[in-house]
Amino acid sequence: MTRHPERAVRVNRIAAALGVLGTTVSLGTLAVLIITLIHLVLTRTRDWHELLGWWHPAMTTFALLPMAFYAWRFNRIKAAWHFRGYHLGREELYLRTGLLTRRLTVLAYARIQEVNVVTGPIQRRYELATVTIKTAAGSDAIADIDPQTAQHLRNRLTELARERRLPV
Repeated sequence: MTRHPERAVRVNRIAAALGVLGTTVSLGTLAVLIITLIHLVLTRTRDWHELLGWWHPAMTTFALLPMAFYAWRFNRIKAAWHFRGYHLGREELYLRTGLLTRRLTVLAYARIQEVNVVTGPIQRRYELATVTIKTAAGSDAIADIDPQTAQHLRNRLTELARERRLPV
């Protein structure tokens, strides 16, 4: 199996951090609304100084939950990186992913309909790309590989798909 570059771990950690940041903002907003509503219903007063006493413990709790999740996810990303890879076989493409639930996907070249190379802004910064492979059954991806390797892989997969295409 061909391994992904080491810098792919950093990109996945950045993506996880952005996801956790979005979750934190959403939970924080939800917490402010819920705590304010509970305060207004229970006290039937609009004294905002008293409300600030309620917000502090609730906001701390809602801020610590996503941070704990990110700490767990941060370590898991490095471990999961060792189990990702791909291999071009004679008749099939093998894709391996997963840490806890390991997955081996086998794609026959004859079934490949479309191959694309995609790069996001964070991937461009770290010189990485993703190859997406579409078949009638769905799509799979080889994420976070070198752009030159991605272009070569796209050309090779397209060539192999043309050679092995079933006559209609």
